[in-house]
Amino acid sequence: MRITLRRAAIFLLLNGLVSFPALGSDVYFSPEGGIRDQIIRRINTSRATIDVAVYSFTSGEIAQALADAAKRGVRVRVIRDAGQSRNRNDENDFLARQGIPIQIRSGKGRGVMHDKFAIFDGKEVFVGSYNWTANAEHNNWENALFTNEKKVVDSYTKEFTVLWGALARTGRKKNVIGRLPFFKGSLLNGAAPLPLPR
Repeated sequence: MRITLRRAAIFLLLNGLVSFPALGSDVYFSPEGGIRDQIIRRINTSRATIDVAVYSFTSGEIAQALADAAKRGVRVRVIRDAGQSRNRNDENDFLARQGIPIQIRSGKGRGVMHDKFAIFDGKEVFVGSYNWTANAEHNNWENALFTNEKKVVDSYTKEFTVLWGALARTGRKKNVIGRLPFFKGSLLNGAAPLPLPR
């Protein structure tokens, strides 16, 4: 019996012996729409890199998932807003103690770093109005898009790279991390803050 290449390919696909990654997007809404769990699921399945730029971050569950990812060897980097990083419930202190590098940003003039996106293994992006907070999960009307469409992932990867390198180009010497005092340096990576100049 002669089997053509086309028939063999159809047989393999129909029987689940060969699979291709599905391209597409998933959309979720809150309150109580499970966005937090979708973020954690993607953190838990990441193997190489997680890059995060998020305005407000007080979710202990998401912070713990990022810490666990870093412990298993995933490179995790976080960009945060300067004003929101002062929140008494902010997760920057916890993440820094886990050795996760955090960069703090402001916008131009009185602007803010208002992004809310994450890139998982350079293959999938989360983006939307959803801050990483309990309020966003349980009380706010929020949205989140998860997509693995290459053009979108590449665009967000490029934007993260620009943001990550931006502070070094500005020459700024001070950042704010959680409840910590001002300190010199552009990056918090688990080290204790430097003393304030006298």
